[in-house]
Amino acid sequence: MVPKNQRKFRVIGIAFLSTVCIWFFGSYRVIANEFESLHFQTSRIIKVSLKQPNNQQLCSQSQNIARQLEPIGNQVLSGSKILFKTFADDKVLSIPAEPLPTIHQAAKKAKVPVIMYHDIISNKKVIYDITPQELEKHFELIKSTQMTPISLNRLFAHLRTGSPLPKKPILLTFDDGYGGHYEYAYPLLKKYGYPAVFAIHTSGVGVNAGRTHVTWEQLRIMANDPLITISSHSRTHPALTKISDQQLYKEVVESKQILEAQLNRSIIYFTYPYGNYDSRVKKIVAEAGYLAALTIGDPTEMFANQSKDLFAISRFEKSRLEKVIPQAWGSPNLAQCNS
Repeated sequence: MVPKNQRKFRVIGIAFLSTVCIWFFGSYRVIANEFESLHFQTSRIIKVSLKQPNNQQLCSQSQNIARQLEPIGNQVLSGSKILFKTFADDKVLSIPAEPLPTIHQAAKKAKVPVIMYHDIISNKKVIYDITPQELEKHFELIKSTQMTPISLNRLFAHLRTGSPLPKKPILLTFDDGYGGHYEYAYPLLKKYGYPAVFAIHTSGVGVNAGRTHVTWEQLRIMANDPLITISSHSRTHPALTKISDQQLYKEVVESKQILEAQLNRSIIYFTYPYGNYDSRVKKIVAEAGYLAALTIGDPTEMFANQSKDLFAISRFEKSRLEKVIPQAWGSPNLAQCNS
C-alpha cells in the first residue's frame, strides 16, 4: 500500500502536469502566432516612402513586385498600415492604409472585376445556375486571357493601401453555400489554383430541401484551404433593409458568431443577401466587426475600385465575365512611388 504522503504528492504531481498540458495546448495558437510575429520582426521591414533614398530601387522594381505581393497572414487588417510579403526575398513591405471604410485614391485607378456565381448544378433550373462544364469554360477563359485570380484579403489590402496588383486581376465569389460549390466548384478551384470566396447563410448549411447545401464538415474542409475565404451571408438570407433592428442584429452578428464557432477562424467579410443594404445595414455590419462587405451593384454593376467604400464592394454577375476581362487592370505600381 502506498503511504499517505506519497499518495498526496502523486495527486499534486498529476494535477500539476494536467494543468501544464491544458495550458500548453490551449496556448498553442498564441505561441505559434508569437513565433510568426518574431519572424516578421526579424525580417527586413521596409516602410514605403520616397523620402527614404534607399526605397528608390524598390519603386523601380514595383511592377515586378506586384505579381508577388501578398498581405501577410495573421495580421490585423484594420490597422493604420498593412504588411506585405514578397516571394523574391525576405523583405516585408509596410504600406500605410486609409482609415476604414475609405478606398485609397490610388486604388481607384485600377479595375478589378469581382464575379458572382450562385449554384453549380448539372441541370440548370434558373438563370443564375451554371453547369460544371460552363464553370470550367470560364476558368479556361480566365487562364487563356492571362487573368490572375486574387484572394479577397489581397483585394481588401489593395483597396485600403493602393498596393499594386497583377496586371489583370479578378476575384471569384460564390453565394449561398450550395452543394454544387463543394461538389463541383471547389475541385475546379483546386485544379486551377484559383482563390475564391464562399458566402454562407448559416441556416442553410446541411439543408437539402429544394437544393442541396454544403454541410459543416464540407465547409470546414474548404475553410482550411488557403485558397478559400468564407464570408457571412446572414443567418436566413432576408432582405436586410426590410427587417427590424433586432432582426438585423441577429442576422448580421449571430451568423458571424456561428461561423466562427463552427470553423474556428475569424470571419471578417460580409455579403449582403440580394445585394440589399442601406446606411443602417452598413452601420450594423461595421459594428459587428466585419471589415468589408460585398454587394451586387450600386446601383449598377461596376469594378470593385469604383465602389463607394469598403462596405459596398460591387460585383458583376457571371454572365458579364467576357465583357469585363478586356477592361481589367491592376495598376501595378506602388502608389507611394507616384507621390
